[in-house]
Amino acid sequence: MEVAIVTSGYQPVPAAMGGGVEALIDHLIVKNEYYGTMNLTIFSTYHEKSVKMASKIQKTKFIFIKPPAIVRICDRVLYFIAKRILKKEKSMSYRYIVQRLHYIAKVSKYLQKNTYDKVILENHSTLFMTLKKHHNAQKYAGSYYYHLHNEVTNDYGCRQIMLGCRKVLGVSRYINQTLSGFLGSFPADKFDVLRNCVDTFHFGSVKSKQDAMALRNNYGIAADERVVLFTGRLNKEKGIKELLLAFKKVHLLRTKLVIVGGYFYASNMVSDYEKELQKIAEPMKDNIVFTGFIDYPDMPAVYGMADVAVIPSMWEDPAPLTVIESMASGLPLITTDSGGIPEYASVEGAILLPRDDQIVERLADSLNQVLFNDSLRHKMAAASRKTAEQMNMDRYYTDFIAKISD
Repeated sequence: MEVAIVTSGYQPVPAAMGGGVEALIDHLIVKNEYYGTMNLTIFSTYHEKSVKMASKIQKTKFIFIKPPAIVRICDRVLYFIAKRILKKEKSMSYRYIVQRLHYIAKVSKYLQKNTYDKVILENHSTLFMTLKKHHNAQKYAGSYYYHLHNEVTNDYGCRQIMLGCRKVLGVSRYINQTLSGFLGSFPADKFDVLRNCVDTFHFGSVKSKQDAMALRNNYGIAADERVVLFTGRLNKEKGIKELLLAFKKVHLLRTKLVIVGGYFYASNMVSDYEKELQKIAEPMKDNIVFTGFIDYPDMPAVYGMADVAVIPSMWEDPAPLTVIESMASGLPLITTDSGGIPEYASVEGAILLPRDDQIVERLADSLNQVLFNDSLRHKMAAASRKTAEQMNMDRYYTDFIAKISD
């Protein structure tokens, strides 16, 4: 089966620059090396490190689209205008506009010149433009799929092509419902759920715990200190500000808050929001660690340092990988009742909080509850791991194959 996966054009695959969607595609690539069910082609934006990583993979063909210098210059100018002159709150959405238009045009030509049994569009509705060009929608009628991770708010003139999907594979029932509402007339039987996964062999492993000890030393965390962990991008919707304010309230002794992530993956960009977080953290700087972006292969050790994970999403989070990673690492989880999170987090292993005006107080109370009750913490940890074991890479691969082989 010839399968083409069209990635976003933002972050490269293999996931040299991070990214949850990109990590999931990596899992498919890794498992296809073992099972070999697909002749897999990956379309990706160019990155030197990704090209090097791809050279070690035998059963996947990578087509890297490298933007010309003029494209990169145009994008930098647009981003500068959006951020510095127009003061756009979500200026990051302007960072790669020209690059992605170039990427879409190139991928469209490849789809025209080659033939695939299945075409998978990953998340961004702009990717339907690859089918709009060169009559590709007609060529791949009945054989293109939409792997949906986030809410769609614009069809970019491709509504009819979206309606022509063989199937939408959403990461949660919640996210499928949002697209159903957006499209209106899309048949219910064309929606399916492909649950996210993590590498349950590495997350929660003995090695991750051993590596965590060295990592604690690197960050100046003593062996007898407890660690509250947040992982994710440092954006408003992720709830880091609320977590910092809650941590300030509890005054936990011998406890560190470790915040892992950056504004936009490994880009080294710093937002105004991140500066605000640093200001809030300043009075507690001896008890808070900002690590910045950490390469994905090192994340199991990061989770291995922790006693509790807090993912306080303040938006309708479709299905964050950080929730599954926390559970796979055997951590009690404090999170919110938002989006698709309840479809992943078990009630035995997680505390799900409402996103209301009491969220800071609720986070503080939950931290006290979990960290001061060893029995509860251990019980939640065991339940978390048991739940996550069902969301492993093998199951993800076999589910993916089954859902595109109907």
